[in-house]
Amino acid sequence: MKTTLYTFIVALLLTSGLFAQRKNKSTAPLISERLYESMKYRNIGPFRGGRSTTVTGIPDDIFTFYMGATGGGVWKTTDGGNTWNNISDGFFNTTGIGDITPAPSNPDIIYVGTGESPVRGVKTSHGDGLYKSTDAGKTWKHMGLQKTRHISDVYVHPNNPDKVYVAAQGNPWGPNEERGIYLSEDGGVTWDKILYVNENSGIVDMTVDPNNPDFMMVASWEFWRKPWIVHSGGPGSHIYKTTDGGKNWKTITKGLPELKGKMGVDISPANPNIVYIAIDALGEKAGVYRSDDAGESFKQMTNDATTYARSWYYMHIIADPNDEDELWVMNSFAMKSIDGGKTFKGIKGSHVDHHDLWINPKNSDIMVNANDGGGSVTFNGGETWSSMFNQPTGQFYRLLTDNGNPYRIYSGQQDNSTIAIDSRVVDDGIGEMHWDVMRAGESSTVAVDPNNPRYVYSTYFASNFVEWDRDIDNTRMVMPYPTRVTGEQPKNLKYRANWNGPVIVSPHNPNVIYYGSQYVMKSSDRGVTWEVLSEDLTRNDKDHQGKGGEPVSNEQITAESYNNLFNIEESPLKEGVIWVGSDDGLVHVTQDAGKTWTNVTPKGLKESIINVVEPSPHDPATAYIAVTGYKLNDFTPYIFKTNDYGSSWTKIVNGLPADTFARSVREDPDRKGLLYAGTETGVFVSFDDGNLWLSLQNNLPEVPITDLRVKRKDLVVGTQGRALWILDDLTPLHQISEDIAKADYYLYKPNDPSAELSVAYSIDGGQGENPPQGAQIHYVLNKAVAEDTPLSLEIMDSLGEVIHSEFTNLPRVGCDTLIKPQLKRKVGAHRYRWNMKVGTFDCLTELYTTNRDLTAYNAAPGKYKVRLNVGAFSQTQDFEIKIDPRIANSIENVTAAYKERDLISKSIYEGATEMAKGVRDLRKIKQQLDFILSVTTDEKIKKEGKALNQTLDDWIAEILQKEMRTYQSNYMFEARLLIKFKAFLNRTGKGNLPVTQGTRDVTKDYLQQWSALKSSLQGIKTNDVSKYNQLLKDAGLPELYWP
Repeated sequence: MKTTLYTFIVALLLTSGLFAQRKNKSTAPLISERLYESMKYRNIGPFRGGRSTTVTGIPDDIFTFYMGATGGGVWKTTDGGNTWNNISDGFFNTTGIGDITPAPSNPDIIYVGTGESPVRGVKTSHGDGLYKSTDAGKTWKHMGLQKTRHISDVYVHPNNPDKVYVAAQGNPWGPNEERGIYLSEDGGVTWDKILYVNENSGIVDMTVDPNNPDFMMVASWEFWRKPWIVHSGGPGSHIYKTTDGGKNWKTITKGLPELKGKMGVDISPANPNIVYIAIDALGEKAGVYRSDDAGESFKQMTNDATTYARSWYYMHIIADPNDEDELWVMNSFAMKSIDGGKTFKGIKGSHVDHHDLWINPKNSDIMVNANDGGGSVTFNGGETWSSMFNQPTGQFYRLLTDNGNPYRIYSGQQDNSTIAIDSRVVDDGIGEMHWDVMRAGESSTVAVDPNNPRYVYSTYFASNFVEWDRDIDNTRMVMPYPTRVTGEQPKNLKYRANWNGPVIVSPHNPNVIYYGSQYVMKSSDRGVTWEVLSEDLTRNDKDHQGKGGEPVSNEQITAESYNNLFNIEESPLKEGVIWVGSDDGLVHVTQDAGKTWTNVTPKGLKESIINVVEPSPHDPATAYIAVTGYKLNDFTPYIFKTNDYGSSWTKIVNGLPADTFARSVREDPDRKGLLYAGTETGVFVSFDDGNLWLSLQNNLPEVPITDLRVKRKDLVVGTQGRALWILDDLTPLHQISEDIAKADYYLYKPNDPSAELSVAYSIDGGQGENPPQGAQIHYVLNKAVAEDTPLSLEIMDSLGEVIHSEFTNLPRVGCDTLIKPQLKRKVGAHRYRWNMKVGTFDCLTELYTTNRDLTAYNAAPGKYKVRLNVGAFSQTQDFEIKIDPRIANSIENVTAAYKERDLISKSIYEGATEMAKGVRDLRKIKQQLDFILSVTTDEKIKKEGKALNQTLDDWIAEILQKEMRTYQSNYMFEARLLIKFKAFLNRTGKGNLPVTQGTRDVTKDYLQQWSALKSSLQGIKTNDVSKYNQLLKDAGLPELYWP
């Protein structure tokens, strides 16, 4: 009995194990990034620089400079700042840059410390240590020091590129043992900490005598942040000196204040006995100090507040390498002294708020400056600076879109203005002419009626809240209680406000505006009057509503304002369902338009920022929240969902990296449960309502993501250092399933494109990318296609006629070789672009040398099919070319207009095709004729042959201009009929509607001209060639063969 029971139990366990294995196997995720890797992001700009805190140059190469963007990575110019290119993409894991230092003995060797030094309460990204390049930035390798988080300075020995010093400022949000000075003598392979102050004090500045690298001085900084305060200065802020390369350090105190805040220090390269310090201290003790005994003692030179105000954000001091009495202090203006620091004059430069300055030691007129607008170069000592409108490094806040065509994106750029920018344009690129500067500052949250965005509401720093009237360019203040806020303690204010105060226009009633202080407030008259709808919906901790800075300087511009509402969203499905998140971790909801509110904060959620609340576009009871805890030293991601108005929440972070916090979550309106998350290091997607997240990074560079929006099957992305991006055409994500993942091949149903608009002539535009033109067709190959397997893609019209195709098994000859093949055989998802053109002109030399685009005419709006063939496999999907709403709204009977234009285009193209065949036929006759004339001795045959040859030439000359050899030939020689046909189709295509009487008249005249020439061609065939053939036949010679 025991044996039988034992056998039964073993069998049961084995069966259970097998069942579990089968279950695990069946539930293993099949969907992977491979299914959507064909989707591409595009950078729309704006191409105007964002904040940079480090720059450098190469003394012997006056046109090469490097810039570190705060969130945007490392950039390089080799033309003196005319163009900048990112050189860190694909190598860096974090993109906030603290310092860039090329080795003086070999500038191809570059060290980059990550994590900016002037750490803001918002818009600051941590780093992950040191990176090194040995090929001038082409490739990079991570060299450790990951936990230093923020590196302020890197110094490389002038003669030994392997000897490197790193100043680690450390984590601003919590204690950090990894602060201090590190030394490597093997190029960064190993590191020794040679100076350490304490867990709250790191090294903020480091200077070395270029002629004696053993003489160094550094400034330590006691510094930390909480959401409600910036602590800058204290017992941990010191000046240190070494004369033996860091083996021994001594603290310098003589002549310096006892209580010190943030400091900058620099040894004069022109005279190392002179050392300058910029110091933040109490009262009259702050300012610029100078030493004339190599840093042993100091004397105050000035108490000019412009050299130390808001010190946590500035304080770099730079001594001119060629003049011991000339120096610069970085502040809101670049402050310059030419008398050893006694007096200073402000140089605005290319933008306000300056952080770094590199001066070429061989020519002090050559400098590069880092400021809140990016990197800028001067060759004349600062009289003029290179443009910053060539750097897509802006840091953006919340996103909003309208319903225009094209839709516009609204957002505030840190250290700049709020803009509304077109998502696509008819010009070559998106430039400054395609964005509006709204009269609101950095940190803006924007609200508009998407159907009529005349009035744009924006909140920004210092409780500013304005309405901009787009039509008359007037800005008016709509603050509920317009009192002064800057410098005031939040606990003393009637209405508190966050740096990013929330505001929305109701999706159900465009006359209703909701605004958040510590209360939810409502206006129905464009901000003239306000109604308080709620009690205080924050933690209202008065201990966290005091001064925003200690112990040296206060900071009160609302970045340190706490216990405020941070996000307000109303359900797009049900009016009066309003969700509110606070900057201290509370979530509230009302289902009755604000009459009653319920605290629905997820149980156990720590104090944090409710960064985004996303009401579901599919279910009014469902919402998602993205929660950030980084300001309280918690960098893990938190995303939650509820399906019952917040009564219960589920944490949904499986698949997200454990150390990358999430700022945004959005649900796709076209597929329930399709979610997008924006994190500190990239974009993620979930196909199962958050149960599992996958990377959606594709070609998007590594960059912190600040917000996401889904608009018309596009994903709009706001970044903290790389401006704005759009992932066009989300339709593959709408279709992805495990069945597709299991299939050998799959053709996605294309998104319906719109017929294109016309632009007659434009040299305008910018560097922002437009989406690819035409219909975008995505397909997946889950297994590779062998080279001998035929692969093809065909486009068919509503009648099933193939109007465009690509076949891999057909030989590419003639002008086919000018067209780049698009079909791919490797495993993965691929994108094929059809330019929505029907037909191709013959590859005659006179045509393609003047314009290599041989496509004929625009496909009319209507129903189409696409077919993918892989060997014996075949799949067809339907799609439609739609009429652009702008055309539909501006032209009566637009559908009939398109049909008429399509008939004209077909008739012209048919004539052009016949015309080209006629040319080719006659040229083949001419080849035969040339041979006969070269061998015959019969004078009559020669005479008649030459006459026939001239007849053929005369006919061809009516069709083609033989002088057409380049595009410029169009402006030099009379066109002939075939080129006229081609140009006519181009001129009347795209948005040229309705069909004009002139177009009809030209069509009639052209076709009549072709009819006459066609008759003439037939006459040549039936009369001239036949007559000459009889002559040849009588002479016993071979006849001319008509193709």
